[in-house]
Amino acid sequence: MAGDSDPTARDRPPEADAAPTVSLSPGASTSATTPDVALATAGGSLRTAEATLILTREEATRTRALFRLVAPLSAVGMLALLVPANQAPFRGLAAVVFGSTLIVTLWLMLRFREPERYDARLALLHAMFCVASVLSATLYVGIFSPTIMGGCVGVYFFALSDSKLAAWSVYAVLSGGYLLFAALGITGVLPLDRAIVGIETPDVRGLVALTVIAEMFLGLTFGMARRSRKATREAFERLEQAALQIRQREALLNEARADLDAARGANLGRFSDRTVGECVVGEIIGRGAMGEVYRAEHLPARRPVALKFLNPAIVRDAELLERFFREAEVASRLKSPNVVDVIGLGRADDGSPFIAMELLRGMDLADRLREERRLELPEVLELVSQVGEALGAADRAGIVHRDIKPQNLFAVDDSPRRTWKVLDFGVSKARELTSQLTQGAIIGTPSYMSPEQARGLDVDHRSDVFSLGVIAYRCLTGRPAFTAPDSVLTVYNVVHVQPARPLAVAPHLSEDVERVLALVLAKDRARRFSTAGMFSAALADAARGRLDTRLRADADALIAAEPWGEELPR
Repeated sequence: MAGDSDPTARDRPPEADAAPTVSLSPGASTSATTPDVALATAGGSLRTAEATLILTREEATRTRALFRLVAPLSAVGMLALLVPANQAPFRGLAAVVFGSTLIVTLWLMLRFREPERYDARLALLHAMFCVASVLSATLYVGIFSPTIMGGCVGVYFFALSDSKLAAWSVYAVLSGGYLLFAALGITGVLPLDRAIVGIETPDVRGLVALTVIAEMFLGLTFGMARRSRKATREAFERLEQAALQIRQREALLNEARADLDAARGANLGRFSDRTVGECVVGEIIGRGAMGEVYRAEHLPARRPVALKFLNPAIVRDAELLERFFREAEVASRLKSPNVVDVIGLGRADDGSPFIAMELLRGMDLADRLREERRLELPEVLELVSQVGEALGAADRAGIVHRDIKPQNLFAVDDSPRRTWKVLDFGVSKARELTSQLTQGAIIGTPSYMSPEQARGLDVDHRSDVFSLGVIAYRCLTGRPAFTAPDSVLTVYNVVHVQPARPLAVAPHLSEDVERVLALVLAKDRARRFSTAGMFSAALADAARGRLDTRLRADADALIAAEPWGEELPR
């Protein structure tokens, strides 16, 4: 029996070459034993959405603080321009720039009142107005006055940004603009004696030295700020790594506790020897993050059953509770010998929700693949046929499973003929509905999801067909079709990279079997088998060397366009 992630009754370690089920949506939660999905960020190598969100909000807060500084300075600057001055050729330019900066600042103060409305592009626009204000003030007061040192504040602020474009743009425009003004002043193109702080008799050497010093200050300020931002991101990365190690240690500790419980014969739980609903509850036969599974006897039918109880600690989680009951509701709608039989669901006296289902004896495909690197073709044909029948029943009921993987395929061995059953419809989707449980999220297991699923597009039965094809590839070749060091790269490979050629890793396969695998793994679902039944029939024909000539032609054209083992053009 399987663990708490599916409707069976035995915990297992996850398959070595299959990533755990994850959600890529912002704010999605994962269990302590499920690694966070890596999220690519423009600013560095942070891997969680939470860390990126913290830094974005911090930048939004700093930006609002800058607004509160720039607004009064712009107003004061405009008032200062009203003071009479004998020589002030750039008074008008400074007035226009200060006024424009004040207007933009006040507008963005209103727009960015909520951190969620922060827009890096508008922040960069404001930065350019700030740079223009500093440069115009420098022209008005005096090119070689201390005014340019005010620009160090802006350089430092914007160099702390996650946006390299904003950081370098502010520094380059301010530093380059001042260098241009200084050169024009030293060469006499811009008069130095007509500014507020005028220079009647220029000392060229002294002015060059002042220019170099100002540029050095700007450059040192920029470098210090960028190193500070880098140190902040590295601190977040170390924090994330520490959190990951803590989760890994917790997982190992939980595993050690489970082993210790097993060694002590700790097979009694809080529901043991009690009557729950119509069942007499026995010993625990499975534990996991989601809850516990008990062996029980269904009194009306006098048959052994498995009772799956949700962990009390997560009962208040509406999303997990919905998934828990969705599993029972969907499975009960599917009448197929290849879908686990759900007998009923309800709540115990203390309010704990439970599902009663048939008690399965055997092992899942993940366990089988750990014992044997690959399966023989006849067994794979049997697996694909029976799982295809279950997926066909789901399709007729308007259900897309969305998480077909080895852990969710269970071989029942207590009958004359091995029966494969499909488990865990907890993340399934009704075609006619948009589930609030998974709205806006990418749900599934990266190594086994379809390209359209990985893109976050709407899915149909062909997505499950693709996942079944990935499993067939894994069973026949002994290696996963899509794998990478982390989930993000795995998802990228699913969408953009073809798996290794089957015959290159499993020479015993026929070219027709390889053709069928090419069709079932087509990135474009329009070129894929439209039903699991068609895939099963084609694989059986290929095994006998009787593949339809049209399918052979379609497969050859597909392989020519999307060769095995190559990254596809985007």
